[in-house]
Amino acid sequence: MFGKKEDDGLLGSDDEDDDNSVASEAGVDDAGALRLAVEGTRKYLTENPNASSADIIEVVTNQQMASALKSHDKVHILVSAGISPAFFKKKEIEKLAPTISGITNSNRIMERHLIASLEALCIDKPKNFPVMIKQLYDEDALEEEAILEWADGGRSDFTLEAVDEETRAMLRGEAEPVVVWLQEADSDEESSDEE
Repeated sequence: MFGKKEDDGLLGSDDEDDDNSVASEAGVDDAGALRLAVEGTRKYLTENPNASSADIIEVVTNQQMASALKSHDKVHILVSAGISPAFFKKKEIEKLAPTISGITNSNRIMERHLIASLEALCIDKPKNFPVMIKQLYDEDALEEEAILEWADGGRSDFTLEAVDEETRAMLRGEAEPVVVWLQEADSDEESSDEE
């Protein structure tokens, strides 16, 4: 169900001298810890294609905690391990939507981390970005407010280091039809509420 991917931008730099990584007692920096957590999760997903959302969430949480990563890194681990460039053909978002919802739990901050993960995943295939956003919205795994908040802002604390401003602007441009559609649906809803 989920195959191995090339570097997807979520895993950070391989440079040992990276000033932004923190070395652990085991000698693995945060990027290395995230990479190991993603590899462990990807292996689990490959070996257990019919795993329940609860089981996947448990694996992702265990990987995050064992790697001493931040709670929001669960989103990055799952996205990186479970969504490939062939996501649409493999129906990966449909399959993972309940798991993503379980991890984000309708928390706006977690949903912004989800969008940041998708940005990094789509650096090389920006046309995938609006499709992913819309699919996650349709699957009730990403709320309208988080998408519009992302669209209205520029680079933020959520934006991953791998996504430079030019790339982020390009992704925002790709997502414009989805953003406009959400804004129009929102204004139509407000108009009908006023009548």
